Amino acid sequence: MKNIIFILILLFATLSIKAQSSSEKLIREGVSLHDKGRYKEAISSYEEALKVNPSSMSAVYEMSLSYLKLNNYERAVSLSSKVINANFQPLLMDAYIVKGTALANMDKMSDAIKTLNDAIVRCGDEYLLHFNLGLCYFNSKDNKMAAHHLRKAIEIDATHSSAFLLYAYALNDLDQWVQSFYAFHFFLLLEPNTERSKDAFSEMLDILNAKLEPGSVRLTPEDGIDREWLYKNIQLKKPQGTDSASEYSYFVEASKLIFFTIAQMQNDSQSGLLWFFFVPTYEEILGSGHFDTYCRYVSVAYFPESLTWWDKNKTQVDNFIEWFEHGQGEADEEADFGDDSDLE
Repeated sequence: MKNIIFILILLFATLSIKAQSSSEKLIREGVSLHDKGRYKEAISSYEEALKVNPSSMSAVYEMSLSYLKLNNYERAVSLSSKVINANFQPLLMDAYIVKGTALANMDKMSDAIKTLNDAIVRCGDEYLLHFNLGLCYFNSKDNKMAAHHLRKAIEIDATHSSAFLLYAYALNDLDQWVQSFYAFHFFLLLEPNTERSKDAFSEMLDILNAKLEPGSVRLTPEDGIDREWLYKNIQLKKPQGTDSASEYSYFVEASKLIFFTIAQMQNDSQSGLLWFFFVPTYEEILGSGHFDTYCRYVSVAYFPESLTWWDKNKTQVDNFIEWFEHGQGEADEEADFGDDSDLE
């Protein structure tokens, strides 16, 4: 009798393993279809996987992602909620992001924000959770909270360009144009040559070219920086000509002035992302001997001349990238970003 029971247990275990293997194969096929944009076919594969293994949370999650791509947000919310309620740890954070994104796309922004805040409680401080929260707050016109969460995202992982771009826009909307200028610069360092790079560079030039009246809030001190003095001296760099060569030269000289001036103001009493990340980063770039290369590098999407220069000076560009990744980049990893004082 004991032998029969043992054989039955072994048989059921073998069948379970085979079913799981078959289910995983169908899920892989579905993921491949999803990656090719064939979302409905992908969903069919996930449904077949669930017939084989009804408890597969991986299939449920992948299906929620395909429904999200199909703009079927209610179904995406329903399926991602199943993964969350099952507390399926391997995909818990991802399921929260799908649910939050779907809710935001349904214009249920407060629900999306609550969902993502719950995710941080359960999953911890993760880059993508803070980034998505920052995006939700930005779309809700709450730029202070957007900047707070985007700053958190940057502190966790300073290699994702989207966080810097959105951070720059949020800070600019908060009239914190000095920090916004730094954030636009760093976004362009990470992503120099895309369509949104061109838009970002244009926004950065708008900061430099802004026509500010005396008494403007954008001329009041920002985190201890005398913006009125800085702005007046930036304007002195404006060229007489309007050609692209003059505009490029103005960008270089104005950037150099900002980076050098603010670097001289740094002291041990300061805290926040501006003073412990942006300012030392650009102080090092200024003193690296690569500043001219850097300026060409970050302006390739906006100035055709920079792209031509880039193509003709691969060695200089490669040397700058190598210096940044293996020299300066290591120092940034050790930075202590301090508190949120740069957002007050």
